[in-house]
Amino acid sequence: MRWLSLEGALGAFSAAAGSDDGALPVRWAASDGNDALERGLDVIDEVLATDALSSFDAVAVGTGPGGFTGLRIALSYAKSLAFAAGLPLAGISSYDALEPLDACDRRATFVHGRAGIACVRLRGYGNDLVACGAYAALAGAIASRVASGDELICYGSAEGTAPALGERAIIVRAMPNEAAVPALAVLRRAMKRGVLSNAHAATADYGELPHYASRSGDPGR
Repeated sequence: MRWLSLEGALGAFSAAAGSDDGALPVRWAASDGNDALERGLDVIDEVLATDALSSFDAVAVGTGPGGFTGLRIALSYAKSLAFAAGLPLAGISSYDALEPLDACDRRATFVHGRAGIACVRLRGYGNDLVACGAYAALAGAIASRVASGDELICYGSAEGTAPALGERAIIVRAMPNEAAVPALAVLRRAMKRGVLSNAHAATADYGELPHYASRSGDPGR
């Protein structure tokens, strides 16, 4: 299968393309900063420079959590392209995009949105725990599962939560993420998983409430 992938929740907007069998060499492009709206289409054009959209078999997109604006833009672009070309769409969570395919069973994956707020998915300590909020609150949620003195394998960026975990004597061990370019990570995960759905089924996970929603009482979902 030939895949086009888009990602905007984990930093600068990025796009990538490749195929399961290697016939289409993997390539990628990314914007310089938080300019997904201004540069997003140019980034996609760079990746599609030598191949028509109609030559692809599927579109993959990062579905969050992460940056609110970048996520909305990437998902809108992905759905528009999938509809236009009649292609199936695969949604890949930010947690899955950050974790390598051979990640250890017990791990925490952190995703940052606005300043001072993060989301975490904790696996291997009973039922999966997903929590979003201020760093201290996340540390408390993790400490309810992870014993004092234990080592916690972490993907993403735990830098905001690490000091609060250290106060609870939980040892944070940061591990390399799946890929430096988020769209490449989404591409690899989609190739491996092959999860396909219609474009309506890919929905955004905003994690914590957007700032405007928290003030207005709108749940923002």
